[in-house]
Amino acid sequence: MAEGSIARTLRVLETVCDHGPETLKVLSERTELAPPTLLRILRLMADEGYVVQQADRTWRGTMLVWRLGCAVNTSVGLSAISREHTDRLTAELDETSVYAVYEQGAVTYAAHSEPIKPVRAHVRLGQRYRLLAVTTGHAVLAQLDEPSVERALAEQAESGDPRDREQVVTMLAEIRRRGYAAGPGVRWPDLWGCAAPVFDATGDVVGALGMSIPTARAEEIRDRVVAGVLQEAEAMSTRLGRPAVVREV
Repeated sequence: MAEGSIARTLRVLETVCDHGPETLKVLSERTELAPPTLLRILRLMADEGYVVQQADRTWRGTMLVWRLGCAVNTSVGLSAISREHTDRLTAELDETSVYAVYEQGAVTYAAHSEPIKPVRAHVRLGQRYRLLAVTTGHAVLAQLDEPSVERALAEQAESGDPRDREQVVTMLAEIRRRGYAAGPGVRWPDLWGCAAPVFDATGDVVGALGMSIPTARAEEIRDRVVAGVLQEAEAMSTRLGRPAVVREV
């Protein structure tokens, strides 16, 4: 089925916001659109205030897009709730914590709390990641069905960073067994991450609560991080209507 003009325009806007500022040439490669077609779309969006071309001729999204994103985040109703839990984790462990919301086959960082220290993990709010690209995505993917896993594998392969299917299936089974995902950063090897899924009243996974820590500090507080993340993720799930989970010791 041919891609409609609205879908194409939205795809360009998403690419600019996810990867910008970028030049027309790079955006053309990412969107697989001819430069003249892409330039026409960018100029139309610029006229409406959604993107802007900077002095160095790169394109980026505007604060109008940010305002719309903030409005959506507020309307979802999880922003204030999730921030309470990330604040508690950071206050207790003095490291960066994050809540990633799951939607449309990816996770997006919707809330975070950071400690006041010079060396810390930094989270970019609004950033969207494939499920196999980050620890919070792993925690979510472990709760999804087989077709969702296959789609995640296909998307990861299309990105140029394929994963071995058997290894992924084994990893997800282990995450389900212990209730959390943890390990060295997939995108940032100098960071160690831990994340646990968050569920709503229907029992569906809606996101993941996690922490990101410089590897040099992770080992000494690993057990406390795992315990804290599990506790806060379960507390948040309970607030969203899911019955409390009793884990075997």
